[in-house]
Amino acid sequence: MSPILKLKKDSEQKELLFELKYLMSLTTRERFEMMFKRTEELRKLMGKHESRKTFQVIKRTEGSGRPEEIENLILQSCKKLSYPRRRVSR
Repeated sequence: MSPILKLKKDSEQKELLFELKYLMSLTTRERFEMMFKRTEELRKLMGKHESRKTFQVIKRTEGSGRPEEIENLILQSCKKLSYPRRRVSR
């Protein structure tokens, strides 16, 4: 188990020195074992999350999406809407 650094205030420099001292205290074999363990953890995570499907292109149901076709669809749907008539007072 690796040692734990406890500081009253955050200090990147002290954290970095602590980490370097710890890594220097390990043998080459221990460093490689840590690296292999981490690599295996990453492989498992990637395997767990890589089965997601990529996005698919959705085909339009009406028309090809050209501007004039879209305009016609909007006009048709506007014609279907009914608004109450206003009374004009004279």
